[in-house]
Amino acid sequence: MTIDEAVLARHSVRRFTSMPLTKEQVEELQSRITRLNESFALHMQLVLNDDVAFSGRLAHYGSFRNVTNYIAVAGQKSVAGCEASLDERSGYAAADLVILAQMLGLNTCVVGLTFKKSSTIEIDDEEKLELVIAIGFGETQGIQHSMKPVTRIAPDYDSAPDWFKKGIDYVMLAPSALNQFKAKFTVDENGHVFAKSRFAPFAKVDLGIFKYFFELGSGKEIFRKSMQTLRSSDSV
Repeated sequence: MTIDEAVLARHSVRRFTSMPLTKEQVEELQSRITRLNESFALHMQLVLNDDVAFSGRLAHYGSFRNVTNYIAVAGQKSVAGCEASLDERSGYAAADLVILAQMLGLNTCVVGLTFKKSSTIEIDDEEKLELVIAIGFGETQGIQHSMKPVTRIAPDYDSAPDWFKKGIDYVMLAPSALNQFKAKFTVDENGHVFAKSRFAPFAKVDLGIFKYFFELGSGKEIFRKSMQTLRSSDSV
């Protein structure tokens, strides 16, 4: 499965089978998590066979069932040398893992609220647990969420360049921590893209997700550098 195919095939899934992840899937996910943690100053963890995080009333309210595998997304609130907030970094990295999971034949759901912290998740001092990604073999492949008007995300969509439009088309297919689309993308006459979140819970997490999907669609790395931490090899 290609990245483009994964974007089109991905839908949020809340009910999973008891089939365990394969050794190869776990290794691929662990490898990507390690790289993303280093690049974006995060402390993401793949948690397997844990029946605590999605066992409470909130999970029941959210219609989750048989979620025993998930990725906990945590990190420090601010990091020297990085422009982006923890919210945006978390969303951006989570989006990458969601697409990887889809390419590996797995299903996911990005979850902002309807879970509870498990003792299995390691949170260091000065760190915050931002969200989790339920992951596994879904009972179904999910369905496409109801689409918002594209102009809600990009007011000038109709007059924008084709590459910008494709980026927004992919944003419209992106997951959301609370199933909301509180973001705005614009492009100026010089091709500079601006993205900002509106005021709402988890809106900045969603903005990070949307930036990742926009880059996939547009074919341009517009936001990635500002998301990453400054490595010593990059400094003068």
